[in-house]
Amino acid sequence: MSKILLLEDDLHLRETIQDELEEAGFELSTTDNSDEVLEWTFDSRFDLYLFDVNVIGMDGFELLASLREAGDETPTIFLTSKNKTKDVIIGFESGASDYLKKPFDMEELIARIKRFLSVRPMYRIAENINYFPQTYQVNKDGCIVQLHQRDAQILEYFLKHKGEIVSKEQILHDVYNGEYITDSTFRGYINKIKTTIGKQYLRNIRGEGYIFETL
Repeated sequence: MSKILLLEDDLHLRETIQDELEEAGFELSTTDNSDEVLEWTFDSRFDLYLFDVNVIGMDGFELLASLREAGDETPTIFLTSKNKTKDVIIGFESGASDYLKKPFDMEELIARIKRFLSVRPMYRIAENINYFPQTYQVNKDGCIVQLHQRDAQILEYFLKHKGEIVSKEQILHDVYNGEYITDSTFRGYINKIKTTIGKQYLRNIRGEGYIFETL
């Protein structure tokens, strides 16, 4: 059973979400206090966080940023009435996986939860850049960039081999089972990745291949 941690200061809404999600088959731990979240996440592992923003203690944005700085990459959905564009951007910059504005439909929330719990977790490339392999999307500064499958598969390969020099031949062998791809087509994939995430993260090593590094 998937374990979800819900941070919500509205008691009625908190109980409603808990009832609906438990009926849908999830295990819930709930609180209205961000300090308790820090305690619980230190001692226990959760599969998903649902965070309101205006709560007791530090706000949800600050809380998630703190968790991300500590290396906690648990998928997180903000549930909040803060619906301005700048709020959404702040939410994603703090490390959010998704952002749902109140009022929301419970069926939509459950659908979004299942999306994250049934697929691989996101990759955090930098403080403001996340990659979601389930949708081939990069979230950079709160803006979504949709990659084609081949660009995305190569990016994911680099993420799994961070800090290693990998050649074009290795990539084609491991990702595409040795399928022939022209040099110009392959360079197009590489350039798309560099344009999307920033060329500073992916460097060419003359005569050897490429290396993906975080700053």
